[in-house]
Amino acid sequence: MRTDTIAAIATAMSSSGIGIIRISGDAAVQIVDRIFFMKNKKNLSDMPTHTIHYGHIKDGDEVIDEVMVVLMRAPKSYTKEDTVEIDCHGGVYVMKRVLETVIKYGARPAEPGEFTKRAFLNGRIDLAQAESVIDIIHAKNEFALKSSERQLSGSLSSAVKTVREKLLHEIAFIESALDDPEHISLDGYPKTLQGIVEEAGKEIRKLLANSDNGKILKEGISTVIIGKPNAGKSSLLNTLVGVFQIHNFYSRNLGCHDLFWRSLYFYGFRCRFRHLFSCRQDIF
Repeated sequence: MRTDTIAAIATAMSSSGIGIIRISGDAAVQIVDRIFFMKNKKNLSDMPTHTIHYGHIKDGDEVIDEVMVVLMRAPKSYTKEDTVEIDCHGGVYVMKRVLETVIKYGARPAEPGEFTKRAFLNGRIDLAQAESVIDIIHAKNEFALKSSERQLSGSLSSAVKTVREKLLHEIAFIESALDDPEHISLDGYPKTLQGIVEEAGKEIRKLLANSDNGKILKEGISTVIIGKPNAGKSSLLNTLVGVFQIHNFYSRNLGCHDLFWRSLYFYGFRCRFRHLFSCRQDIF
């Protein structure tokens, strides 16, 4: 199935040393061939996969930037499509100019997350792995990063697949017994099936329990310091945080003011502190 060719800036939109424009789709190589002029006068379409080449991006006779171009042919790319990455200088304007030139010669702007969407639709990754990509990008500590990397490598998918295959095997056995009761007996099978289903339930509950731990790793631990007036709450916070930002907030339920400040990291864990002060006596 032919797909249209998409392009986007793959790096942050801020000034930096290097910027990357990614192009993916059936016409990716042909489009870049029209704007990329290699130093050795060769064409990118004649080059083997997983190679990098030096040259210039041009729009007609205008030189836009000096670049390195990475060529990855299908199916050995992130999207399993022909993919080209243009490594240019990381100025915001020059990245936009390179992207505009790529679009001018036949690509269209990629939608948010479309490269990962294509990787999913083309069977390179499953849904759990696709979700882990954004988790890796937003990982705030070493534990969250490792958890997301395990999910990207297929640990969650493998566990779910194992449970699913066991249940599908039993479903197939039951259907075979119903179709051919003379040769396949179900005597004593309900008890066997009950044990299998209970074991599958345990595995699923274990996965669900671990998901709560993963949420803590990714989002951090919300911590509230609360106490009677003049109990030393602020002194404790000053020791932990130093300088924190005050936002006026009033809670009718507690009759307290909240004090928010930046997150802290303890042994790799992210803690989001909230200080409650000036609370009513009757909540203690």
